[in-house]
Amino acid sequence: MHNTSAGYFSSLIAQDAGMKLLRSHAAHLTISFLYGTFREKHVQVIPSGELESQLAVFLQEHRNEELLLDEEMGDDSSVQFAADFSAKKELFNDLQIKAKLLVSLWCSDEKAYIRRYHSAEGIPVVELSASVERLFTWLENSEPTQFVGTESRFQNILLQLRDLKEHTTEDPAARIAELREAQRKIDEEIREIKSTGRAQTYSAVQIRERLESISRSSRELLGDFRQIEDNFRSILQEIYREQSEVEATRGTILGYTLDTNHKMRVSPQGQTFSSFWDFISQDSDDEIGTLVNAILDSAETKDTGWSDTFLTHLKLYLYQAGHKIVEQNRVLTDRINRILSQQEVNERRLVTQLTADIKKEMLVYLPRVDSGAAQVPPDFLSVEGRPELFFPQARYPVFPLQTNDFTEMHRFDEQTIDPSSLRELFTQFYIDEKVLQKHAAEFRSGKNGGQFTLAELITTYPVEKGLAEIVAWYGMAEHTDRMQVLPDRTDVIQFNRNGSVVSVTVPRMLFV
Repeated sequence: MHNTSAGYFSSLIAQDAGMKLLRSHAAHLTISFLYGTFREKHVQVIPSGELESQLAVFLQEHRNEELLLDEEMGDDSSVQFAADFSAKKELFNDLQIKAKLLVSLWCSDEKAYIRRYHSAEGIPVVELSASVERLFTWLENSEPTQFVGTESRFQNILLQLRDLKEHTTEDPAARIAELREAQRKIDEEIREIKSTGRAQTYSAVQIRERLESISRSSRELLGDFRQIEDNFRSILQEIYREQSEVEATRGTILGYTLDTNHKMRVSPQGQTFSSFWDFISQDSDDEIGTLVNAILDSAETKDTGWSDTFLTHLKLYLYQAGHKIVEQNRVLTDRINRILSQQEVNERRLVTQLTADIKKEMLVYLPRVDSGAAQVPPDFLSVEGRPELFFPQARYPVFPLQTNDFTEMHRFDEQTIDPSSLRELFTQFYIDEKVLQKHAAEFRSGKNGGQFTLAELITTYPVEKGLAEIVAWYGMAEHTDRMQVLPDRTDVIQFNRNGSVVSVTVPRMLFV
């Protein structure tokens, strides 16, 4: 822990939502319901009405303990429950009303066990708070177990240490020696398999041990996504605070937003999430699902006793959790646009009001000038006749004259389709970034890890898909430190398009 002072623990115990839940009157009931609804079923969000209905059923099953929940609502003073508790107490026989009050209490700032907001479709939905997610992870790790997998944990630690050591060694000779040693071990294993006719595999105990470790780590990862959402939400709150400042301008708010977004993107958390999302969103081959299905099939044949279906839907759960963060970022951008647009509307309203006030004053002033009651100041600007005003934005669009053709239309009665008519459909393409990354890795290997430019790389791996492929290289450079764009230097890149050579001058991209 980074902070072990008594003041920190005092603040944590008093303010953390998970700690408040543990100290509540009906902690065991609340934890049982929320864990079973969200964590056990791997649900990210649930409609508020559906959560209230499930809670009403849960209360019916625990009628003998519901007085503990009544005490929790009666003791709370933050959301007016204590003030009108006696007035509503006779209504508590209606479990649906009690469930609605409990959900509102858990959503309050004082409790904050769950968070309620409107989805993109305008439906009230509920999700667990980051603090309660951490509490559930702690409870899962605190559960006593008769089987402790030490061998797989040690192997995982050893594997990570080896990987970290290999990828922090800058000496090319040492790295080549490590790769050759790995190659020797692979060749030796291949010879052994060929000579014996069988491959060495894990035992049932080893498979189960590793499956439990993967499942536990995956569940902890899903819980960590809630903290990332809270970080994005804090950015929005800070933008609202900037907006509330009297001297805040659109430029100030926009500048703060861009700076904060850049800091989040280049922070360790932002970089790791970008790498994760790039893999999940571009995993068109479903590598995760293929690996999990193959492993579970092998586990079933060896009778490991593994029955947890969580890993079967692991990619879906990870994609849903990551997509919520991406959607949160989109909502953040949308709200910023609304803030800036609202300020622009206010400025236009002020200009309109000032213009109307000037017109009113002129209607009073001009008759006085015509009657001689008021003298025009010598420096007053007057315009004789009607001014020639030019407002390009006020012009109406003029469309070219269209003529209707009433000739007989050709009917399409063919039963077969000419392949040439589908040429455009079959010539569609997309840029596969994995292929580009593979080209860069192979070229870097040929250069013994030395630096090179995109222009040098393209001489070996020519551009095949035109300008879009060049743009894809620069898009990839935003998500890695190994590709740097030097705006003060340029390179000329050439590629073939329909038999002709096209030259493009671009900022130099350096691979380090």
